[in-house]
Amino acid sequence: MGASVFYVKGTFVREDEAVISVMDHGFLYGDGVFEAIRVYNGKIFKFDEHMDRLYESAKIINLEIPLYKDEFKRIVIETIRKNNYRDCYIRPQVTRGSGLLGADPTTCKRSTIIVYVTPPPTLKKEKSIRAIVSSYRRPPSFVSPPESKMTQYINNILAKIEAKGRGADDAILLDIRGFVSEGSGWNIFLVKNRDVVTPSCTSSILMGITRNVVMQILKELNYQIAQRDVTLSELFTADEVFGTGSGTEITPIIEINGRMVGEGNPGPLTNEIEIKFKDFVQGSGTPVYE
Repeated sequence: MGASVFYVKGTFVREDEAVISVMDHGFLYGDGVFEAIRVYNGKIFKFDEHMDRLYESAKIINLEIPLYKDEFKRIVIETIRKNNYRDCYIRPQVTRGSGLLGADPTTCKRSTIIVYVTPPPTLKKEKSIRAIVSSYRRPPSFVSPPESKMTQYINNILAKIEAKGRGADDAILLDIRGFVSEGSGWNIFLVKNRDVVTPSCTSSILMGITRNVVMQILKELNYQIAQRDVTLSELFTADEVFGTGSGTEITPIIEINGRMVGEGNPGPLTNEIEIKFKDFVQGSGTPVYE
């Protein structure tokens, strides 16, 4: 740790030299937004889509980003170049900035902008995962807007702690109504008799960019995809279950609450999607080194 170069409040510094105020409301209250983006072979995957979502996330929580989008994108690219990575994980983040103690955001005068760049996540699994259905629920939109990718992650963290405490790798959360929502940091897909189902936006999910790519691949493979409410019984009786996300890409789930999914191995469609996804990411993206 310490070798990467980050962009922090207008300057490029080494990770171990990065400093923000202890009065920053991002630190104090989790008041901020971020994106999780991958770079594959010198190309930023779905760069425009991620940056569009960052600005939309900020607008949802009434957070001003004091940069034009193109300017912010140039900063992201320059941060990658300063690290000379061809494969990496990047996280542009914006917080409310420094202010007074208390939840009043009007005491914050200027947003804090940080761009993290690190080597690719080490979480990519050569094996499948076992999950539990968490006792924690995803908050409904009238409590916390799921469409905004916010830095406030305690809900996901508590679910992850619960999963680890029960000997599982990760957690699946339900929405407040009891329908399947998403994983601790990834979207979820179910396969039954060649039909594919994924929870819709009404189930308190983040509309994942990797999720959208997977749906595009499924359509090209002539699979039927439904976005709707998903019950626990459907989850337990699915032929295949897999998760999608920027960090984990395609993750087969072979056990849920001690119940084996399918035959207890990654299913044929999951394997096919993973191959197609790898082909897709290698053939697209915004070049960094030009």
